[in-house]
Amino acid sequence: MSDPLPRLTAAELDPATLDALFADLEACTEVDQVLIKGGAGRNADAVATLAVARAALAAGARGVQIRYRWRDGWWFDTLMRTPTGVRLVRMPVPEAT
Repeated sequence: MSDPLPRLTAAELDPATLDALFADLEACTEVDQVLIKGGAGRNADAVATLAVARAALAAGARGVQIRYRWRDGWWFDTLMRTPTGVRLVRMPVPEAT
């Protein structure tokens, strides 16, 4: 039998909450990797910093994926543009990766 899927958390973020998320990631985590999911005219998976990722979302990038350590574990946050804002999907990274 395979391992169960990791628990996902999802939320729709308004601009102020999105800004707070990026500030928390900068101040409270150890960021390992930031990928920008391209839109028209962008690389499919451009490696970036948190500041570049925030600017890319504001400029129309399709999404951003951030891998980081918080407390004793690793996490993936995926931020995707929606018609009404930005959707956050968060999941713990399984120990094997």
